[in-house]
Amino acid sequence: MSALHDILRVGFRDNTHKMNVYVEFVNIPIAAIMLLFTSYLDIQKREVEDKVWLGFGGIGVVVQAFEVYSGHSNLEWLLISVGVAALIGLGIFFFGFYGGADGKALIVLAILVPILQPKVGIYSLAPIMTLSNGILISVLLPFGLAVLNLIRILRGERIFAGFEQESTPRKILACFLGYRATGKPRDFQFPMEKQVVSQSSANADQKKFDFSFMGEEFETKPGTWVTPGIPLLVFFTAGFFLLLIYGDLVIGLVQFVARGL
Repeated sequence: MSALHDILRVGFRDNTHKMNVYVEFVNIPIAAIMLLFTSYLDIQKREVEDKVWLGFGGIGVVVQAFEVYSGHSNLEWLLISVGVAALIGLGIFFFGFYGGADGKALIVLAILVPILQPKVGIYSLAPIMTLSNGILISVLLPFGLAVLNLIRILRGERIFAGFEQESTPRKILACFLGYRATGKPRDFQFPMEKQVVSQSSANADQKKFDFSFMGEEFETKPGTWVTPGIPLLVFFTAGFFLLLIYGDLVIGLVQFVARGL
């Protein structure tokens, strides 16, 4: 048995809990390629065409049909995983939590890798663990932004120039939500500031932070405070690879906290 088998404990949860070589060497690589490719498209174009999802979904259907026919896949768990992923995917899109690409990614991932037994975890629904991992990783982004802004402050950069009227708590919040672009902001960055309307010439250059993020226009002006519009699909991809290497991050954190109590 390969080392990768020992690390991932990959397998469809059937009555014997046998390892499934097809999942390890066919399904997982295809799913990884799909997530990496669609993440790239989502970053570059902010859109993943339906034909891409149909293509990977079609490949998944063919692969699963063969594996079910040959007895290497459990049809019951396949249908459960796809059904749950479809409900969640449609739900997050219908209620406006995330975009359509995120829901489609969950559904196609459920077709390709419906069940995966992680090193750390208490259940085996791969798309759900990928989703929870991705969301938890996205929560870490503000801390990374805060560290970036702290480094720039320690270097003596005046990242709050023009925001002297802002309170310290709002400045701290801004450090967790975005950063001040040194030049023209990168693509797909949302504005975090607005000009203060004042009759006084002394306040003509003053600005305020805008934490609404409700605008659909991306910021292009140099030197402005922006928040990165990173697609959730990127975090999904990171969550999937974390699932392969480690397992369910949420369950791992719960177990870590429980051991400390």
